Amino acid sequence: MEIAMEELLQQLEKVKYLAITPEQVQWLLDHCRLVVEHDTMVADKIRLLQCGESYVVQEKSDKGEFLARRFATELQARDFVMARMKIYEDMWDGCGCKVYYYE
Repeated sequence: MEIAMEELLQQLEKVKYLAITPEQVQWLLDHCRLVVEHDTMVADKIRLLQCGESYVVQEKSDKGEFLARRFATELQARDFVMARMKIYEDMWDGCGCKVYYYE
């Protein structure tokens, strides 16, 4: 399946997050610059990618869906990734907290 970067980024502009296929994840990895990747130790990896002038965070939900979110700046994307990683760290400490992937 071939998907144009512009098409995917346009879709991401219209929604808060987008469920994507494993093939689309691979496409992002092949066509965008990987800025940051963390193994969450709970829900696969969370990645920050630079796709042209846009920043995309890709993660895997607790339902096994791959999700992508677009951010206007690298700082906004990094803040999102670090907030997620803080939740995962707190989960390991037994906080009883949860990641709300679909908000």
